[in-house]
Amino acid sequence: MFRKVGKQETLSEEIVKQIEEAIIQNKYNPGDKIPSEKEMCEIFDVSRTVIREAIQKLSARGLIEVRKGSGIYVQEYAEKYVTDTMELYLELNLNIDYIKHVMEIRKLFEPQLARIAAQSRSEEDVKKINKTINELNECDVKDFKKEGKLDKKFHMQIARSCGNPLILTMFKPIFQLMPKIRSLVYKDNIDIKSNALEYHQKIFDKIKDKDGKKSYNEMQKHLEIAEEHSERLLHDLESDDFIVQKE
Repeated sequence: MFRKVGKQETLSEEIVKQIEEAIIQNKYNPGDKIPSEKEMCEIFDVSRTVIREAIQKLSARGLIEVRKGSGIYVQEYAEKYVTDTMELYLELNLNIDYIKHVMEIRKLFEPQLARIAAQSRSEEDVKKINKTINELNECDVKDFKKEGKLDKKFHMQIARSCGNPLILTMFKPIFQLMPKIRSLVYKDNIDIKSNALEYHQKIFDKIKDKDGKKSYNEMQKHLEIAEEHSERLLHDLESDDFIVQKE
């Protein structure tokens, strides 16, 4: 199954690629035990140091688990290994341009998510979204951090209501940025917050009514208005040499 590897500087990465390929091809499935360090040294004809480096890389990627006294096992690949990496990438690169890019992506996809949610939502989804809207309405306008988290929760609940788990996996990193962006752009503007709450209610009402077309339209209007506000406020921030503070 495996083959010997070549140049010293690429040894561990080549081993990682081979083991990863074996897992992708289902030669090893979640829960399966793979060769031990000693066995891999013989298979790949490399030192134990190289094998341990490869194992560390595979473990960091979430592909394997080392069980002390038992061996090395293939892990069930978890969603967090995808979303956490993307969240970190966006967080580290967050600036005015990225805030604009995030808004552009949301405009492209979220109206469609609202339409699908209206067609697919369950009664439990309706209860959860309604509860979040009530929490947003009752939230202290000065508590912009809590508002940001509830705003994110509202949009994630709509994505979850679509009934397709891949949608949430794909958009979760974008949604995770929303509290920070909201606090930066909206925290001192009560009128913008009021407008957002108004559209949240409109979107919810159409999803509750299972009206896909109007859900799409209301979400589209909501994001268009949010983009206008963002562009105006970001322009002011840009003039002040705005830098996103990392938490």
